[in-house]
Amino acid sequence: MKNKILSLSSILVASAAFLALAPTQLKAQTIIGSEVKMPKPVAQPAPDYSLDLRRDGVEGEVVVSFVVTPSGEVSHPVIVSSTDPRLGYPTLVALRNWKYLPATRAGIPIASRVLETVKYKMSDAS
Repeated sequence: MKNKILSLSSILVASAAFLALAPTQLKAQTIIGSEVKMPKPVAQPAPDYSLDLRRDGVEGEVVVSFVVTPSGEVSHPVIVSSTDPRLGYPTLVALRNWKYLPATRAGIPIASRVLETVKYKMSDAS
């Protein structure tokens, strides 16, 4: 009985540790054996870096979380953090055009949650 309790508590601790991982940490983890493959970006057009933002010298990062659908589309984007609130909207607009090879489980496309960081730097402006 004591071994069963220890075994169950080990499973609960391992499960809690896995669930506490951030999505970026999950990218490096094997989730279910080797049959799950994480999504891979195919197209990630840069957000509009407006003249107003560049003129004001706004640089920074926006961390976004979203779902990659089984068809490779971005769905349910959410801003997790942003160094400047003015960077959020152009990031969300750009995400509409991002495409991925979807995650797969046993070769079948599945939905997956992704965490990405979008960087804005003056040298990136065209």
